[in-house]
Amino acid sequence: MTIILVMDNDFAIGKNGGLLYSLPLDMQHFRETTKGAAVVMGRKTYESFPKRPLPGRENIVLSRNSQKIEGATVFNDVGEMLSYVKTLDKKVFVIGGGEIYRLLLPYCDEAIITRVYDSFGGDVFFYDIENDKSWELVECSETLETNGKNIRFMKFVRKTP
Repeated sequence: MTIILVMDNDFAIGKNGGLLYSLPLDMQHFRETTKGAAVVMGRKTYESFPKRPLPGRENIVLSRNSQKIEGATVFNDVGEMLSYVKTLDKKVFVIGGGEIYRLLLPYCDEAIITRVYDSFGGDVFFYDIENDKSWELVECSETLETNGKNIRFMKFVRKTP
């Protein structure tokens, strides 16, 4: 699986149940990167989208309760969800929120990070993957400007032990 997220200088990834920034280039990158794939998220993240389910993707929701969600496959057990995604013949992206990132990071071998060179004062955080020796930066875009913010698209892979 691959984690995909936007992170600022303080490793913040969200605030008040939403995204930190409106970044058109990042939204385009997210759509293009995840199109045709499966996306795994928590229920709150799913409910935060203005259009549900996310079109052109298989929506998988990991939730503490097993209520049905129209347009999504719902799991309340991580093991069952992991078994299910192993059967898929497509790429699988973990798209949030913070609790889901922490829970599923050990099962991910890639991380696609949109790095925003700014601080926003978020209330949900990732961590400093750039200085984690178990991850290697394998791709990094030039610095781009979108909506007044400087960003880079970065791809990390987990080093094999």
